[in-house]
Amino acid sequence: MNDCINTKEIIIDGADVTCREEFFGKFRHYLGESVLIGSNLDALHDALTSITCPTDITILSRPSLEESLGEYWDAAYSMLMDCLDENCELSLSFEAE
Repeated sequence: MNDCINTKEIIIDGADVTCREEFFGKFRHYLGESVLIGSNLDALHDALTSITCPTDITILSRPSLEESLGEYWDAAYSMLMDCLDENCELSLSFEAE
């Protein structure tokens, strides 16, 4: 049984991300230091697939994020899609601003 009352929101503004460390830092801000221990996609995957309450992830300024992360964005995007497949509590959207 899910004891969650409200949907949690994670908002990642790509305009505020200039490197991988900042990308993970944004998630760490919402998930907590103890949940997202490593700054890598495996750790983020584990953290996101462990969420047990409805959680909306919104990515703002996706083009800026893609530019900042370069080729790493492809792996990050793939990981996010895998998390959506594995955890029905997650949703993901992209917004221009």
